[in-house]
Amino acid sequence: MIYREKPHFVIKKNLQKSKQTGVYFSDIATPDILKDVCHRIANMDEFTYEYVDNEYSDEFLPKSYNKGRMAIMQYKDSVDYITFSEKEIGGRNSSVQSVPTAFNIYYSNPHPNKRLFYYFLNVKGNAETDYQILMYRLMHTVGCQFLNADAVLSAKIGAYTSVEDIMFNRRINTGKNRSNNSTYITKSGPLQIDIYGKTYGANKYETSMICYALSMLRKKEHTITLYEILEGDLKELPEASLNVIRSMGAIEIVATDRTLEKKVFEENNSLRSPSYIYNLGRKLGEKHCTFCNCEIPSIIQGAHIWPVAEIKKEVLLSFDEKLTHATNGENGLWLCENHHKLFDDNILRLNKNGQLYYADGIEANQVVYLDEITKVKQLKDEIMTTQFEEYIRKRNKAI
Repeated sequence: MIYREKPHFVIKKNLQKSKQTGVYFSDIATPDILKDVCHRIANMDEFTYEYVDNEYSDEFLPKSYNKGRMAIMQYKDSVDYITFSEKEIGGRNSSVQSVPTAFNIYYSNPHPNKRLFYYFLNVKGNAETDYQILMYRLMHTVGCQFLNADAVLSAKIGAYTSVEDIMFNRRINTGKNRSNNSTYITKSGPLQIDIYGKTYGANKYETSMICYALSMLRKKEHTITLYEILEGDLKELPEASLNVIRSMGAIEIVATDRTLEKKVFEENNSLRSPSYIYNLGRKLGEKHCTFCNCEIPSIIQGAHIWPVAEIKKEVLLSFDEKLTHATNGENGLWLCENHHKLFDDNILRLNKNGQLYYADGIEANQVVYLDEITKVKQLKDEIMTTQFEEYIRKRNKAI
């Protein structure tokens, strides 16, 4: 790296679709913006800059268009990566979707004296939705510093302090609109953390950021697995993201495509596939026993309404149709180990209205016990969809 007495910016001027849109990054990261950035980072107003084309490369920038909406600032023996927000916030991921790409480039460079910054442009739209705040906190957790957040945000951004902190805030952020969430985090054991992440479109940015933050916060005794939820011909996370996750050395990556699901389905009558757990999470939210409200995620399981063994017996269904029923989030409840066993043994049953009742022949002392441990005997209306009711009908028909 050249030792520079004065800050020097290098900016790729072309965005991915600049030729089609006529919008160039040199029109966004203008000299006036660079002056403000320089002053905030180096407390200097004098600097040099150059806008370079796709063929330009150096030790910090590869040959390419501007990936990550970035400017590189070299000063003395340090290099700063600055990624810029969108000017208009139109969707859940739009204002921060460049950050994982910028982080990949920053993290992968071996230069010892480097930093990553985020700069808010004069944005239009709400920059402080619950989702945006969650993403800002993830960014701060992985070491991204905010240059001008005080001028845009009403509250200071705090980094997450633990894996559990992310899990808790993710649950709070989920709210009622679970279908929008691309990433689901839970525990399948006291020290086992599972990430179920979709990898297409804007979803890949959220999944990547969560993995980076969890990698940095993981304790030695934790085991973390990322299940990539692939659909159809959709690909895995971008190769650059996968390489960074692997190099961080904290997360095992498992791609869960249809082929894997078919293999699991063929070999087991009790299907606990990643897609099934993910789909249950999207419908039901965080793990909690439907019948007793236990919230210890490591002992909560996905319980099928229409059992896998019964699905397999259906001669009129194709293999793919059977697999779809077996992984459908409508075909299940979260249950603790105890209630799951009672449900599988048909000691606990559901009628068509979602009311819980006991099997005939239960002794009086057993009824007392069941009453003590079973606090919920009527399923919520939000669970009782038409499809769920049909699964109850199929289950009861087989009993």
